[in-house]
Amino acid sequence: MNMTLLAEHSGGGDTLAAGVNPLTTRTSSDTRPGLAMIANVTTPYRLNLHKLVAAGIPELKLHTLITHGPADFDWNQTVPESLHVSYFGAPGDSPKASTFRHPIYEWRKGGRLIEYVKANNICAVIMLGYRYISYRRTIRYCHQAGIPLFVNNDSNIQNDRHMSLAKRWLKTRMYRWWLRRVSGVMSMGEFGDQFFIRYGANPQRLYRVAYTPDYDAFAVVDEARLQRFRQKFGLSTDRKYLLYSGRLAAVKRVDLLIDAFAAIAGERPNWDLLIAGDGPRGDELRRRVLEPLRPRVTWTGFLEQEELKSAYHASDVLVLPSDFEPWAVVVQEAMAAGLVVVASHVVGAAHELIEDKCSGRIFAAGELVELAQAIADVTRPDAIDSYKKKSRAALDNWRGVNDPVAEIRRALKDVGVLAAEVS
Repeated sequence: MNMTLLAEHSGGGDTLAAGVNPLTTRTSSDTRPGLAMIANVTTPYRLNLHKLVAAGIPELKLHTLITHGPADFDWNQTVPESLHVSYFGAPGDSPKASTFRHPIYEWRKGGRLIEYVKANNICAVIMLGYRYISYRRTIRYCHQAGIPLFVNNDSNIQNDRHMSLAKRWLKTRMYRWWLRRVSGVMSMGEFGDQFFIRYGANPQRLYRVAYTPDYDAFAVVDEARLQRFRQKFGLSTDRKYLLYSGRLAAVKRVDLLIDAFAAIAGERPNWDLLIAGDGPRGDELRRRVLEPLRPRVTWTGFLEQEELKSAYHASDVLVLPSDFEPWAVVVQEAMAAGLVVVASHVVGAAHELIEDKCSGRIFAAGELVELAQAIADVTRPDAIDSYKKKSRAALDNWRGVNDPVAEIRRALKDVGVLAAEVS
């Protein structure tokens, strides 16, 4: 996320300089009640959801409150004025830092969020997450002030398996504290529902609001841009490609993918591996590739959105071998671009969108043999086209019954912020 660019295009003319915080009082002819959506960073898929909300809930004025700086990737993107973006963090304010590293600073940030809510006629809040002290302070205030607040999060029951009794006890106490004070939870899917119900969420106040990429943008092929991308990275139209897109971190298990590719490379001589992304394990992973296979593995580094779209359209199969992956918006992006997805069983989006051995493949996380078999299956010449067709159909079916804006409207109706429809 390019903060300078964001500031230049944000509504109200906000800037993010060191130690500078947004004005809490705005002069505007727009008298609509406000809906505040609070997030730590502005990823492309979050911005897309905010655009959909601004257009799909015109009764309310959307306020986008960004509390931290960039995390793993620093996207260069433009923010429309309709999102009314304000920034509450300082440069270098990482969303991945421990919430207890700067408790006084986070507490004061929570105070600034609260002042903004008070000054801007905010009648409801949607908060992406709950772990920061500033967020918990805001939750407490909204509960006391009678302002409906919903938490939107990608937590996943599959990623909650290996935990000591002490950690589970502490986590249970923390979750029950905020769950008693919010109006509802906006999960990503079934694994999310199971997670929050375990910790005490009201099943009647669960809403499905998944990360939402711009599906049309990923579906459209820019042939000129795709050709430039292929030339830049030496990709051939005569080859087929397995794609990994994401951080090069231990939990993502790119090492498992490299080993699985080595296991099937001899059987699939016309398939190569394309690895898009960057991270702390990059050098180690490059060394892991067997010498004879190194010409068949391409490393792109971090890709901006336009090049990422080209990476999808240059590829045939997305492989996501993660040991920990609460949601994974790359699954939706890849399926929108027409790819088949092979993913581990812990991936929330894969559980929602993929039927194993039909529209894609699911394998047990950490199991090399299963992953290699799944890749060998979808790359069969007599299977790949059928898998692609069913993958696209599966995404269309899922989108037909999962409308995040409709779910947000339902939540706001349940708490009386929006009028209930009269039948």
